[in-house]
Amino acid sequence: MKKLIFILFIFLILVVIIYIVYLNIDFLNNNLNAIQVITTILLAIITAVYAYFTQRMANLMAKQVISDIKISNIILGTQFIEEWFLERLKENPEEIREYSSFKFKLLFDVYNKSSASGSIEKPILILKFNNDNFEYKVFPSTKEHIYEHEGDNRFSYNVKIKDLGGTILLNGGGFQKIELEYVLSDFSQELLVHIKESLNFLEYFIEFSDNLENRYKFKIEKIQPEKDTFRK
Repeated sequence: MKKLIFILFIFLILVVIIYIVYLNIDFLNNNLNAIQVITTILLAIITAVYAYFTQRMANLMAKQVISDIKISNIILGTQFIEEWFLERLKENPEEIREYSSFKFKLLFDVYNKSSASGSIEKPILILKFNNDNFEYKVFPSTKEHIYEHEGDNRFSYNVKIKDLGGTILLNGGGFQKIELEYVLSDFSQELLVHIKESLNFLEYFIEFSDNLENRYKFKIEKIQPEKDTFRK
C-alpha cells in the first residue's frame, strides 16, 4: 500500500511539472540558455548531495564489517635503565655477554572502534640505536612453562607448556588492557657492542599487523624500570 501511494505521489509531481512547462513554454523557449545554466548547477548540487550521502552510507556499512583497532597508553619497562644494570655496565662491562638475559615488559590499551570483530599480532619490540640506525627485534613470549611436582619427590618436576597465543582478539567495541613480556637472550655480538657503547642512543618501537594486513610501527615514549612496571 505504501509503495502504491509513493508511486502515485511521484506520478502526480510529474504531471504538475509537465503542466507548468506547458503553461510556460514560450518563456522557456525565450530563456533556454539561462535555464540550461540553472539546470546544470542544480544537477551538480544534486550529484554532490547524492555522493555525500552515498559515502556516508558506505562508511556506516564498513563499520559493520571492518574492524578498526587502536592502541594507546604504551609503557615499556626495561632493565637497561635500572641502577644495577648501569652500575654493572660501568664497573664490570665484561659480565654482560651474548648469552646474558634481560627482561622487558610492555603495557598498552587496545580498543576496537568498529562493531566488527578483529585482531592484531602481539607486537614485536624493536631496539633501535639512532646513532647508526642499527635495529634488533625481540619477540613477545607466547608460551608459559608451568612446573609441577611429580608425586612426593620435591626435586622432580613435570613441565607443562601453556600456549599464550600470538594474537590479540577483540569483538566489536571490545577493550583490553594488555601486558606482554619479552626476554632478550643469546643475542648477536653486534647488539652487544651497541649496548655497551651506544646505550644512550637507544630508542624503543613496537611493530605489528592487524587482521586486514595493515602494518603499524610506533615509537614508545614512556620508558621506565622493568621492576616498576606492572598493570594497575
